[in-house]
Amino acid sequence: MPIDYALTQKIIAKAESLRDGVCAGIVRLEDVLQGPSYRAVQDAPGRAMLFGDDIQVVDWPVNSQSVLVLGLKHPRSDLRLDWWERGDTFGNRHLRRMSQNLKRWLFKHHGLNAVPLPYNVEKGGLFLKDAAVLAGLGIVGRNNLVVHPQFGPRVRWRSVLIMEVLTPTAPIQGFAPCATCDSRCHQACPTGAFAQGSYARPACMQQLNKDEARREAEGRFDVHGRYHPIIRYCRACELACPVGT
Repeated sequence: MPIDYALTQKIIAKAESLRDGVCAGIVRLEDVLQGPSYRAVQDAPGRAMLFGDDIQVVDWPVNSQSVLVLGLKHPRSDLRLDWWERGDTFGNRHLRRMSQNLKRWLFKHHGLNAVPLPYNVEKGGLFLKDAAVLAGLGIVGRNNLVVHPQFGPRVRWRSVLIMEVLTPTAPIQGFAPCATCDSRCHQACPTGAFAQGSYARPACMQQLNKDEARREAEGRFDVHGRYHPIIRYCRACELACPVGT
C-alpha cells in the first residue's frame, strides 16, 4: 500500500522550493510504462538529442516504484535557459543539479533511495510528457507539448526514480485551454508542422536541422580559451501559446 500522502506533499514542496518556476508531481512508474508513448514507441522513431554531459543509466533498480517529475519554467523573459551551449542548455543544467540535490535529500531525511534519470530515453530516461501528464502537471496541447496551467508549454522536464511506493498526484481535471483557442501555435510554425491539423515530426525536424546549421557567432569561451557557439532552437509554437506566464 502507498505510504501516507503527507510524504508526497513534503517531496513536492521540497522540489518546488529549490528554485523559482519549478513544478513537481509524483506518478507510479508502472503507469508511465503503460502510457501512450511506450505503447507507440515502435511506431514513432525520431532523432535523439543526446545531452553531452548526461550520464547513461543502463539499468533501472529492480525495486523502482515511483517517479518524481520535475518541471522548470523557461519563460519568454529568459530565453537563454533554452540555448544550446557547450553540449547542454542552461535550463537542463539547473534540472540536473536539482535532481541530484533531491536524491541526497530523499536519503538523508526519509531514507529513500533515488536515481536521477537522464533526459533521453536512449540514455535510460523515460517518456517525460506522459509522466508529466500522469503526475497532474498539465495536458498535451495542440502543439504536442505539455501545457502547464501556470507556465503554459514553456517548461522543461526531468525525472527521478524513487525506490518506494509513494501516493501519486492525480492527473489534472477540468483544464482544456486548447478547446477554445484559435491555434496560434499552428499558425506560428515556420515549417507547417501542423498543416494537417496534428503534429508532423518530420517537418519539425527540418526546422531543428536548420537551427543547428545556423550556429550563431556568439557564446562563451571556456577556461581553456575554446570558443563555444550557441544554437537557438525554434520555440515558435510554445512562445505563441497564450496559456501561462
